[in-house]
Amino acid sequence: MPRLFVFVPLALLLAAPLGAVDRENAREALQEGVDAYRAGKLGEARKSLLDALEENPKYGVAHALLAKIYIRQGNGLSAEQQLKRAVSGGYPIANTRHLMGHAFLLQGKLREGFQEVTADDVAERYWAYAWRIRGRIHIAANEFDHARIAFDNALKLGPRSSLLWSDIARFRLNMGDVVSAGQATERALALSDQNAEALQLAGELARGQYGLIAAIPWFERAVAAEPGNTSTLVELAATLGEAGQTRAMLHTTRRVLSIDPKNPQAFYLQAVLAARAGKYDLARALLYRTNDKIEALPGVILLRTLLDIESGSDEQAIVRLSKLVDAQPGNIKARRLLGAAMARSGDHQGAVTILRPIAMRADADSYTLSLIGRAYEQLEQRQESVWFLERAAKPARGDAAPFEIPTSLSVLARANAENPNSADAAVPYITQLVANGQAARALAEADRLARLNPGAPAAYVLIGDSLTALGRHGDAVAAYKRAANIRFSEGTALRLVKALRMANQNEVALRALDLFLSQNPQNVPARLLATDYFMASGQWGKATSILERLRTRLGNRDAAVLNNLAWAWLAKGDGARAISYARAAHTIMPANAAVANTFGWAMFSTGYDKPAGIALLEKAARKLPGNPDIQLRYGQALAQSGRKAEARRALQAALTAPNFSGRDTAKTLISSL
Repeated sequence: MPRLFVFVPLALLLAAPLGAVDRENAREALQEGVDAYRAGKLGEARKSLLDALEENPKYGVAHALLAKIYIRQGNGLSAEQQLKRAVSGGYPIANTRHLMGHAFLLQGKLREGFQEVTADDVAERYWAYAWRIRGRIHIAANEFDHARIAFDNALKLGPRSSLLWSDIARFRLNMGDVVSAGQATERALALSDQNAEALQLAGELARGQYGLIAAIPWFERAVAAEPGNTSTLVELAATLGEAGQTRAMLHTTRRVLSIDPKNPQAFYLQAVLAARAGKYDLARALLYRTNDKIEALPGVILLRTLLDIESGSDEQAIVRLSKLVDAQPGNIKARRLLGAAMARSGDHQGAVTILRPIAMRADADSYTLSLIGRAYEQLEQRQESVWFLERAAKPARGDAAPFEIPTSLSVLARANAENPNSADAAVPYITQLVANGQAARALAEADRLARLNPGAPAAYVLIGDSLTALGRHGDAVAAYKRAANIRFSEGTALRLVKALRMANQNEVALRALDLFLSQNPQNVPARLLATDYFMASGQWGKATSILERLRTRLGNRDAAVLNNLAWAWLAKGDGARAISYARAAHTIMPANAAVANTFGWAMFSTGYDKPAGIALLEKAARKLPGNPDIQLRYGQALAQSGRKAEARRALQAALTAPNFSGRDTAKTLISSL
C-alpha cells in the first residue's frame, strides 16, 4: 500500500505555538527540517527536527512534521506517538485527524483510522486528504465500491492533487485495470513530476508491462525526488536483485540502512544475497536483524525454510511451509519444498497430499514426480508409484497452465453467477472451463470479461488460453499480444512464444522471447526456453552461456540444466566437461531415460568408456522405446560397434515415429549395414 502525504504550508507551521519558551535554535532547527523535508531528504529532516525537540520537547509543530516523515517511511506507530505529542504541545487536533487516520491505517487499525478521518472537527483544508485515507481504509477492508465513492469525493475537493491521482492509480491497479492505472499515473505525474509515489508506481507498471530493466530508471527517479524514502529504495533494491545487478542491490540496501538502521526489508534482501552465495550463517544473522517484523512475508518464510533445510531442521521447515501453503495454496515452490521436507521426515502420506496437485499437472517437473513416486512407494501403493516414476523418467514436460487447486466447476459457476461483474469470480471459473475441455464456453465467458474489464490483461490471457485449446493458434497470438501490450509478465510472454511457434512464426517467437529476456535476464523458465531454441539451431555457445549462468544460480542440483550442459559442451567438442555434467545429472536422476541417453552417448562418442556408454544407451532405449532420437543414438552406437542386427532393429524403431527429423540419417545408416 502506498504511503502518501501532503505538505503543510510553511507559514502555518511557523505560526504554531512553541510553548512557554521561544528558542531561536529550535526555530532554526525547525526551518532546516522543513527545508530538508521539502527536498525529500527525510533522514536530514528527521535529524533537524529531533534537534529542535531537544531544545523544546513540547514543540508541537516539530512533532507534527516528524509524524509526517514517519508516515512517508511507513512507520505508523512512531507517527501516532509523534502526533499525540504534537497535540500535547499545543498543535491543533483538527490539523492531525487526517494524519492520525493515515498512521492507524499503516498499522492495520482500520476502525481507529476511520474514526479519525470521519471526525466532525477535521480541518477543512485537509478534507480531501481525509477522504483519500478513507478510500484506502475501504480498500484494506475489501469495500471497493465505498472506496470508489471516497476517491470521487476527494476528487471533487482536490481535482489537481497529484497525490490523490497516484492513490487512484494504485486503486485501479489493485482492481486489475492496468490501463486505467497507467492513465491515472500519467495524470499524477503531469500535475507533479516530483511525486515519488507516482514515480514508484510508474516503475511498478513498467516492471509489469515491459520488465525489470525498464522499471529501474523510474525507481531511480523516485529516489532522486525523495532520497529519504526507504520504501522506494527497497523497491529499487529488490528490482535490481531480480535483474541480477547484485552489487547495485547491495549498495542500495546500504543506503536504506543509512537512513533507517533497523529497516527489516533491507536486512532481508541482504540475507537473500548471502543465501544465493552459499553463506548460510551470514543469511541467518541478517534475518535475525529483521526482529521478526516481516515474518509473514512469503519470501521471508521461504528463505527461512531453505535455511532450516540446509541445517537439517525439517520439522521447523514443515511448520513454516504448512502455514504458507495454507495461506497460498497455489504457491508451487512452497508446495514442492513442503512435500520434500515431509518425505524426509517420514510423513509420506502428507507428502502425497501436498504434492499431488502439482504432480498431476502436465508440466510437472521430474523432481516433484520422483518425490511423489517414492512417497507412494513407501506407502506400498505400487501402481501409483510406477505411474509417477515413469513420468519422471520421460525427457519432456507438457504445456504449462495457471495453477489452481481443483474446485468443483459447479461451485465456481455459482460464484460467477452471484458476482457477474467480478473478475475474481470469473477468472477461476473460466480457467476451470478450459481445464475441463469446455473451451468454447470458456471463450464466450472470457470475451464477456474483456468487455467488462478492457484494461485487465487477465481477460485477454484467458481468451488466448481458450483459443489455444480450440486449436486457433493464430487468433490466440492476437489475444496474447493484446495482453502483453498491457502487462508483459512471465506467464503472458511464455504463452505468446508458444502460440507463435504453434502458428509457425518461429522468428517472431524468438524475438518475443529475446525481448522478454532483455528486460528479465534472470527469469529461469524463459532462459530454459531460449536454451531450447539455441540448442535446436546449433548455437552451442549461446546455449552454454545461458546454462552456465543458470547452473551458478540454481546450483548443481538441477538435472535438466546439467543434462543440457552436457549436450552443449559435447557439441562444442569438450568431451571431458560433457561427461562430468552428464555424470552429475545421472547421479541426481538415474532413472531418467533422457539423462541416461546423454550420459551414454557422451561416454561412447568420446571413447571414454564405450561398453558403459552402450549399456546406458540401451537402458534409455528400453525405457522409452517410442522416442526416435534415443533409438537413433542407440542404433548409431550399435552400428559403430559392429552389432548390425541390433542396430537395424533400433533404427527401424526410430523410423516408425511420425515426423521424425532424423529419418534420412536413420535410413542412410540402415542402408550401410
